[in-house]
Amino acid sequence: MKHGTLTTRGNRVELRFERRLTHPPEKVWRALTDSKELAHWFPARIEGAREAGAELRFFFEEGDPGTGKISVFDPPRVLEYTWEGDLLRWELRPDGAGCLLVFTTIPADRANVARDATGWHFCLDNLEAAVDGNPAAGFDKERFSALNAEYAARFGLGSFPAFLTGSANRVSEASLRLPGVEAYVFDGADGTQLTLCHAKSDADTGEQWRDFDEYLVVLEGNYTLTINGMDIQLGAGREFVIPRGARISGRFTAGTRTLHALGGRRFERAPA
Repeated sequence: MKHGTLTTRGNRVELRFERRLTHPPEKVWRALTDSKELAHWFPARIEGAREAGAELRFFFEEGDPGTGKISVFDPPRVLEYTWEGDLLRWELRPDGAGCLLVFTTIPADRANVARDATGWHFCLDNLEAAVDGNPAAGFDKERFSALNAEYAARFGLGSFPAFLTGSANRVSEASLRLPGVEAYVFDGADGTQLTLCHAKSDADTGEQWRDFDEYLVVLEGNYTLTINGMDIQLGAGREFVIPRGARISGRFTAGTRTLHALGGRRFERAPA
């Protein structure tokens, strides 16, 4: 199967791809390590020695270079290195006249894992084409968008659409006081607020008192609501009404998205 799979490991996720190639490990190893071969399929130019412990630099056509380091260099079996916090591991296992390529990556930011899976899927398609002697496919915006949506559905991971997350609706950090969570607020004519929250890392709201009713829906991930000392585990699709006067706190796991309808105005927007 060419699609990547996702495994949750605590607060992190691991992407895994397997591709059966009709070429021996030695040939595929060159595609993974030789700069001229990498140019056919890898998304950046890599500079640095190809040996364990070597520092790497990753260059795009624009922007500052990224950095990384090789942790395992065992030709033609295992290559492992970091790239801007992401761990990339390539394994080649003999399989008849060819080999099985196993690629795993642990993204530093799980919030973008569907996008990352889509990008690596394209890269591996082009790697296969390169070792087969075929030209790489050009970037297809429509196919990328469709595949990204497919991965988001497969993984149960998504994000709020761009028209909801404009800078004009962003909650200020001083008002939210919740590191690791992005929030966007919308005001109702009757004084209520609707807030969208996306946890980019594990986060704890700390204890609060509610002076208005709140309707909470978990769209994705896991949210632990503690109300008057009692823990309530809320997964995707769960909803809860928090009554006025309740003593509450909440814990987000990384990647969780929630919707909060507040019976009053609580949050201020970030300054323009």
